[in-house]
Amino acid sequence: MTPEAWSRTIRNHWAGVEIRNHWTRDAILREDHTRSRNPTLVGALALLRSALLAVYARLRESQGGLPAILENLRANPHLTQRLITMPL
Repeated sequence: MTPEAWSRTIRNHWAGVEIRNHWTRDAILREDHTRSRNPTLVGALALLRSALLAVYARLRESQGGLPAILENLRANPHLTQRLITMPL
């Protein structure tokens, strides 16, 4: 590959990471608003956010976007327990 092609490939990769991962964590899960300096707490919150994103990805396939998922969970609170215990 030429240097320009490598540069384009790298930029495209990180743009996808930003859209798929970082933006979701920042805009939806408000990760940037975490003010704790405790590394254990910050790590635990990051793990919880990752778990939520995994659950969201699975539900998005069957139920659609986040508003539909949240509406379904509000209407059927018993489903939240199933989400917690469902295997990935």
